Amino acid sequence: MNDTARRTTYKKRVTSLMKKVKELSILCGVEACAIVWPSPMEVVRVVGEFKSRPENDQTKKGLNQEDYTRQRVAKAKDQLVKQQKKNRRMEMENLIDFRDLMWSIDDRLKAVGHKMEYFHHRLPKPGGAAAPAAVPVAQKTVALESLENQMLMDIAPRPPDGLVTVAYPGGQDMMHPGPYGHYEDPSFWGPPFFA
Repeated sequence: MNDTARRTTYKKRVTSLMKKVKELSILCGVEACAIVWPSPMEVVRVVGEFKSRPENDQTKKGLNQEDYTRQRVAKAKDQLVKQQKKNRRMEMENLIDFRDLMWSIDDRLKAVGHKMEYFHHRLPKPGGAAAPAAVPVAQKTVALESLENQMLMDIAPRPPDGLVTVAYPGGQDMMHPGPYGHYEDPSFWGPPFFA
């Protein structure tokens, strides 16, 4: 390799090397130097400045392998404790959600049971009384809408205050007590749908 090519390569590499040393100095928060020929005076100045500092300052930010390992282990233990707490909290939230779901399912099963019992008692007995007289179409429509609204109330999620908003024909909304826990109260069921 001739001398000109060597100097050109040196100029290109020195700029890159100095940039890396500067980045290292900024990232670590310490002064750094790279020994690169031909400026030995700058190297001597930085090394002399470093050696003139007290012993404490020279090793203040330095770590040996043992201290570094201790710090890493302590940090890992802290992360483990935090993750265990987070896992316990999430597990409790899942249990609470599961319990609420079970209560909701139980309430809905009770509602279905009460309705089945109600309709079972409303059906005419075989060989018993004759079927009721024909009901006008408008009354059937209102009765079906009431039944649909009641079914919607039963499947709607439980609001916090126990009230349910029901939309009636004609744009009228009405608040009713929720269907949860009121099955034994006769006023909850209201008049029969197809009477």
